Amino acid sequence: MSAAAVVSNLLRDPVVAAACSAAAALVLAHSLWPKLRDFSGFWSALSAYRLVPDAWSRWVALAYVGAEAASVAALVAAPLHPGAALLAACVITVASGAVGINLLRGRRDIRCGCGSDTDSLRLSPGLLLRNLGLVAVLVLAAITAAGLAADTAPRAFTLLDTLAAGFCALALLLLWLGATQLLVNADRATRRTGRPASSHPTHSTFS
Repeated sequence: MSAAAVVSNLLRDPVVAAACSAAAALVLAHSLWPKLRDFSGFWSALSAYRLVPDAWSRWVALAYVGAEAASVAALVAAPLHPGAALLAACVITVASGAVGINLLRGRRDIRCGCGSDTDSLRLSPGLLLRNLGLVAVLVLAAITAAGLAADTAPRAFTLLDTLAAGFCALALLLLWLGATQLLVNADRATRRTGRPASSHPTHSTFS
């Protein structure tokens, strides 16, 4: 079998779509929970990003949390539907855009909770690369799901497929958490070198 045929089969394999969707749902749920638990803290963090007028920040925060919750629900309810993955990819792209804009402004000392409201990880290009990885996973899920939808005779999704998808999803989640921990460790090392902080320390729980 040629390499092209192997790739074509993978892009129509329900395990790939299910694993990518499940992993993304776990990551987004990990990010969503602190926002729901302390919405006022997230609202304050979003205001500190200075992306919208203060009068709009509460509504923008509500809209973002709603979109993130909808993404988790869609990925769980329809893991093999390309629309669910595309919605989640848009949410991650918005969060990454907020980070990128502030990096361009030179505001690297805004702290990003990234699923935890106890760490002090600051914004960095590494965060954008990590998020780009998640967007790539979601794009792969969308492409695979679209291939399944176009397949006139898709294969059945078996119990073994479910187990394989679950294992792969957990592996992807561990990669995400590992990447986050590497960023935290690098940031702590940078702090120990005495890098000056900005006068606007804040806390964020963007993805």
